[in-house]
Amino acid sequence: MSSPIENPSRHGYEIHHDTCFGCGKENPLGLIADFTFHDETGEVNFTYNFKKLYNGAPGFVHGGILSTMLDEAMGGLCFHLGYIVMTDTMSFKFHKATPVETELLIRAWPIKKAKRKVFLECELTSLNGEILYVKGEGAFHILPPRFFSEKLTGGKIAIANELLSVNKLKRAHLFDRIET
Repeated sequence: MSSPIENPSRHGYEIHHDTCFGCGKENPLGLIADFTFHDETGEVNFTYNFKKLYNGAPGFVHGGILSTMLDEAMGGLCFHLGYIVMTDTMSFKFHKATPVETELLIRAWPIKKAKRKVFLECELTSLNGEILYVKGEGAFHILPPRFFSEKLTGGKIAIANELLSVNKLKRAHLFDRIET
């Protein structure tokens, strides 16, 4: 029998399926993003370089791809907080055209939890944070654990359930720091 997991997750791929469009490592057309959780800030914070494949206008990322990436970042953050979620609503303000083939910074952070929803904000900026490309917010429905168990197959179910429990326990204090 394996020992219980003691440390919370730090990467989205630790739980999600391998063919996920956002973080799956085995989806050749996907974004293959690594949504890394940072304990010190309580947020998902990672760099990303959009391929030319994701062009909207020549040289700039398609708005749908940007929305998908930010949806994935916020959803990934929910997992790191101990919740399996489904997107309820999202809105984005596109401040500037986002260039392809440029290293960019993506962040998502929690705002509040209310009943069966988690509310978050996110942004996409230049690496130094001086240029804001996209700012957004989202509300996510918290799903019951059985939903998740029914969707995953193989050994990931046990690992995922343990990680969710540890994530929720060890990161519950984050909502104490923000408006509830």
